[in-house]
Order: sequence, then structure tokens, then C-alpha cells
Amino acid sequence: MRKVYLALLFLFLIVSCKKDARVNMPLTKDGIPVTVKLEQNKPGNSISPQFEGLSYETQLLINSPNYLNVNNTSLIQMLKSLGPGILRIGGNTSDEIAWQGTERTPLTPANTLTTSDVDKLAAFADVTGWKVLFGLNLGNNDVGAAVDEAAYVAGRLKNNLYLLQFGNEPDVFHLYNHRSPVYNYDGFKADWEAYYNAVIMRLPGAPLAGPDVAYNGDWIRWFAQDESSHVKLFSGHHYNCGPASKADINYKTILAPNYIFPNFLQTLSASAAKYNIPFRISECNSVYGGGKPGVSNVFAASLWALDMMWQVAESNAEGVNFHGGNGLFYSPISTENGKVGPVYYAMLAFKYGSKNGVIIPTTLITTQEVNCKTYASANTDNSYSVTLINKGEKDILFTLALSRNASTAKEERLSAPAITSADGISFSNSTVSANGTFTPSSTENISISNKSFTVTVKGSSAAVVTIR
Repeated sequence: MRKVYLALLFLFLIVSCKKDARVNMPLTKDGIPVTVKLEQNKPGNSISPQFEGLSYETQLLINSPNYLNVNNTSLIQMLKSLGPGILRIGGNTSDEIAWQGTERTPLTPANTLTTSDVDKLAAFADVTGWKVLFGLNLGNNDVGAAVDEAAYVAGRLKNNLYLLQFGNEPDVFHLYNHRSPVYNYDGFKADWEAYYNAVIMRLPGAPLAGPDVAYNGDWIRWFAQDESSHVKLFSGHHYNCGPASKADINYKTILAPNYIFPNFLQTLSASAAKYNIPFRISECNSVYGGGKPGVSNVFAASLWALDMMWQVAESNAEGVNFHGGNGLFYSPISTENGKVGPVYYAMLAFKYGSKNGVIIPTTLITTQEVNCKTYASANTDNSYSVTLINKGEKDILFTLALSRNASTAKEERLSAPAITSADGISFSNSTVSANGTFTPSSTENISISNKSFTVTVKGSSAAVVTIR
């Protein structure tokens, strides 16, 4: 959850942007005019049905045994409201906690994972239907303990085991004193292969992922070249900026275009395509170091997260896992009071805006500089969905130009009282109830004429439009 780099900010648009100097498009009473062309006849990659996910520290299983627990019915419902997903257990503490293959007792040492902890996790996975991406301790370099842990985890999770990983952010192991300052990829490769050989001997065919790096694209390329025949998934992390202690980070920081992330996605995507192995952003969030108040826990984080998920989806990724836990401002679901945060509402908007469909290219045309993003998908129910994200302060009047006939369009809004609001966030004019249920309650009908219609998206908000 901590990173060693500072993201540079630079203008970058996922959508294809064009400016037509021959057309005068002044600000109207409805907002800045922007045209979005949908290339419905050019479908792209499919969106994974288990795209969305959450990430937690291994320590959470020990310190908060009632959280990922079958008795936490509201959390179970919150996960079900998102649909199928991946629950990742790992983080920094996965390389600090020792495995003890016995039940937990009052005499169990601190920072020790037991069979009791894994049993509770397995029961939780059963009732949610979410599969588990489980991180083993590579930090202490105890191969024997890792093999025993892997065997128990696989035996208890059974079909709910998504994948096993060795270590968390090994490219920065030296910062946590897991390895010496000269530790490099070659050292990691030797460590990883020692774990691999031992685990496979005990668990032939064990599903594995890696390298789960913090940021190092070279390690991803090298790992893909060396270990592609041994893994089922490439994984890496992303935090938009940080550390949280940095004074000049504010909500505008995460709404500004990020220059580094597209390059990281390209590295993962290229390796995935070359070796025909999917990739996943297995840990991510807005500001590393636990998130920042006024940034990570306000509505700006909803718009950031929604945009980030679509960027990852367009890169043909398997999905994302938003990190959360005790005392973290960016948690999608609070471990302290069970309330959902801004990122969770973004996850809902993505669910309803993607519908496990197929990516449809969009082209954005405007004569003015606007901070907006547009994404679209063709859905299995023969509908089309368009997500319109307005990160700027001014309203935008989107004109959607279709390439196919349509008869109806409905709009659902992701909104809040203000961009800095921590409360009052809603999607489709609905909020998540205390028991975890979510039911969209408000859609706005839109008239379509000659394959075209307009939608006004208020400043600092987003909308999901479903077209039939």
C-alpha cells in the first residue's frame, strides 16, 4: 500500500480527441458542447465478469476477525450488490506475518496467521461467491512455511481459490528490510522459482500469479518472459499519487490526467497479449500511504475511480482490486463502521455502465478544453451503455452520435452535493442501505432523433446512459 514513486501529471485522454476549428461551439445554457461518436460497429475486448475486486491486508484476518466473516451480513450483501468479484488478501503485512498451521488460541503469538483465520475466510468466500487471490509470505524467505500455508489455503478455499501469489511489491523489498539494498530482479527470480518448485511439488497445478510489483515495468516484462509458463495471471499495483503526507496533494490532483499510469498499463497489456495470459491491477487506490482526507474520502475519488476502472478495462485487463482496511481513508467499505465510501459508488456505476459487455470505441469532438472522459460498451442484453465523466467545474452538453438505430435511452447519474463531499454521494438517485442492499431508483428518459441525442452532465459528476 506504500509506493516509492511520485506520479507525474500530464494531459492524457483515453478517448480520441479532435478539435474542429471550422465549427463555432460556444457555451450554451446547458453547458460546454461536446460530441461523442460511438463506433458501435467496431467492438473491442470483452469486460471480465469478475472485473471488480477488493484488496485487504493479511493483518485484517487477525486484527478484525469479525469483518470478513459469515456473520457480517451487510458486507456480504455489499459484495453481492457489485456482482461477481475477486477478494485479494495480501499487502505489506503478508510479508510480515508468519504462518502457524494450528488453530488460534489465547497463546498464539502476535503477527501469526492460523488455520482458524483461513477457515473464516473460506466460509466468507463461500457465502459471497467471490474468489480469493491469496498472497503468501515471500518476505521472510521461508519456503517450507509457504508450502504448508499454500496447501492449507488451497485445501480450504477449494474452488473459491482464484490464485496464489508469492510476496507483495518485491521490487521495493529493500524498503521494508525484507532484502538488502542491492536486491534486484535476478534475486527475486531466484526466490520466486524456489517457492514455485516447492509449492508445485506439494500442489501440482497450483494456480499462481505474479509478480505483483509496486511500479516496476521492467520486472513485469522480465517476469513474463521467464515465468509465463508457470502463471495464470500477471499482476501489478497502482496508486495515483502520494504519499498522503505530501502537503500539495488535494482533490484536484487525482482529477488531473496521470501520465505514468497509461505507460504501466501498456507494459502489462503488451506482456499479457504476447504470452496470452491475462493481467490484473491487484492493488490500487488514490493516494498511497493510507489515503488522504479531503481527497480519498470525498466525491472526487468516485470520479477518479470510475475513470481508472474504465482505463484498465480498455487495456483488456482482468480487473482491479481497490485496497482498503483499518484506518484507511480510501477504503471502499469501512472496516470500522461498515459504511461505503466514494470508491464503492464508483464500483456501482462501473457495474451498471459496463454490464460485462464489450468495449466500444468512442471519439470525442470539441473546440474547447474540457476535463472529461467517455467510455462505452455493447452489452449481452443487446443494449449499449455510455459512461460520461465530467471532472471539470462547468456543465457539459454531450451530444451522442450513434452508428446504429436506437429507440430509447435512459440516464443514471453519479453525483454528490459537491466535489469535496464525503456524504450524500449517490448513484441512480439511490444510496446503499445499512444492510448492504442497493436498488437503482431513478432513471431519466431521453429522446432520440436521427441516431442522436443530448445529455447534460453537471460539473463534477458522471452519468451512465443505457441505449436500446
